[in-house]
Amino acid sequence: MLSVIVPTRGDAARLGALLDALEHQTLERTCWELLLVPDGATLTPALLARLGAIGGREVALERRAGPGAARNAGARAAGGDWLAFTEDDVTPAPDWLARAAARIAAEPALEVIEGLTVKPGGRPVHRQSQEHPLYLPTNLFVRRATFQRVGGYCEEFYDPAGAIYFREDTDFGFTLEAAGATVGREPGAVVTHPDEHLGALDPLRWARRYRMDALLEARHPERFRARVEVHRLGPLTVRRPIVRACELAALFTALALITLAAGLQTVALGLAAVAALGFAMVWAKWRFDPRRLPVVLLVPFVMVWALGVGQRRRRLGAGHKG
Repeated sequence: MLSVIVPTRGDAARLGALLDALEHQTLERTCWELLLVPDGATLTPALLARLGAIGGREVALERRAGPGAARNAGARAAGGDWLAFTEDDVTPAPDWLARAAARIAAEPALEVIEGLTVKPGGRPVHRQSQEHPLYLPTNLFVRRATFQRVGGYCEEFYDPAGAIYFREDTDFGFTLEAAGATVGREPGAVVTHPDEHLGALDPLRWARRYRMDALLEARHPERFRARVEVHRLGPLTVRRPIVRACELAALFTALALITLAAGLQTVALGLAAVAALGFAMVWAKWRFDPRRLPVVLLVPFVMVWALGVGQRRRRLGAGHKG
């Protein structure tokens, strides 16, 4: 049996669409169960009724603890041999579970299967490495015994003060690899994820999440350096280009202001030009949308601050194995 586990903040519109898609799965209903895990949220009576109507059940958390903790709670309550992780804003294809079940039956040695997550229109959510899976929790199947063996998701990748979470999925994947789990891909098991970061202030929230990078690096230093936001352009390897662009923009802005205050206008102009290049690289992430520019100009400074917060947490001892 497959146990479908969905962490949620209780958004009725999102959950309604997800439940519609799950109701139309082609896999025999007796072959899977549904566990909805409200992360410090309360489901409306209408949602609870709908959940019950399709044979699902709620696994409640007393307080908000992040999606990693919600997935762990769902896994503890699951009855299936395999855990199927997805999120409350995706739309699974009708044969999503059937494709995964067929792959499990065909390759019983597998312990982890990553499905394909696409954007509206069919574009992949992330550039997919041919060498390594991404372990996106929108579409991930894990043998329950393997999940228990590695200890599930690390719940430290959540900051309750800012309700920020990031990198818990990458950490989980790296942990599975370190434990020697057998991992496969099933591109036929497809879910569609909406476009992200569409809100006016979302670029700032996106940048704030990077405080979790130091924690991931502390737990998996070699894999972090080799694989996190690493891009290969022919013979060149570019590591963390957006992070580097933010650091460049923030540093050279500060230097330009210092030299300007010192009366070195020509030097300040040159430094400002370098800073502008960094800002342009950051703006490119949002496709040079002019409506985004006022907020994007703040992103480098928020990013540098977030990285500093993460390093401080690391120095205080968070995230060490054992």
